[in-house]
Amino acid sequence: MAALEATGPLTAEEVFDDIGPAYEVAFSGIPPQSASIEWIKSQLENRKPAKCLDIGCGTGRPVCSELAKIGHDVLGIDISSAMIENAREKVPDAVFQKIDVADYNPGPTIFDAISVMFSMIASVTQDQIRQNIQNIYDWLKPGGVFVFGTVPIPGNNLEIKWMGRPIVVSSLDAEETVLWIRKVGFEVVHHEVSTFTPNAVQAGICEEADIWEETHLFVYARKQL
Repeated sequence: MAALEATGPLTAEEVFDDIGPAYEVAFSGIPPQSASIEWIKSQLENRKPAKCLDIGCGTGRPVCSELAKIGHDVLGIDISSAMIENAREKVPDAVFQKIDVADYNPGPTIFDAISVMFSMIASVTQDQIRQNIQNIYDWLKPGGVFVFGTVPIPGNNLEIKWMGRPIVVSSLDAEETVLWIRKVGFEVVHHEVSTFTPNAVQAGICEEADIWEETHLFVYARKQL
């Protein structure tokens, strides 16, 4: 797949509409992500059916599919039409909605579990990341759990090329991410840093020169009772 031609940075919506379902191939097989989903499942054993939200759900796999197939009530939201259409086909047992998390407002104490897997990086600022995490805390029921997967490279509104496509990104470093999650009120149960090289050439997304080893941070958190 050739990268979308652009004279300036693309929006997150444009990038993920262009990449589409090939993203799932490029980013499959991340062991810490699989472990984080298993942790969510373990925390919901006594809450079936639990109400779950996956922010930036992509194709609906693996998070939505894993939670829906064991009977949970799952909603996935994403800014990309291509991703939402694919998710509806692949994971018919979950519900999917095209919306930017910045515009999403379900009301307080709605969910038992919320997950974010690398979706609060593109086309956001550091302040928006912090606000989104505060909102997630508010949307969770007491005792609810939150898993945050991100690329903890500090920077605000950085113009980079990712998967061969120009885009603006922001993130907090690992220490600041964990501190902020604690500051909004969460108990941080576990956090770990790992690395992963996307299988983007095999997925047909970009050329070998456009790929690098990514640093990943996974944080498990709980809203206290």
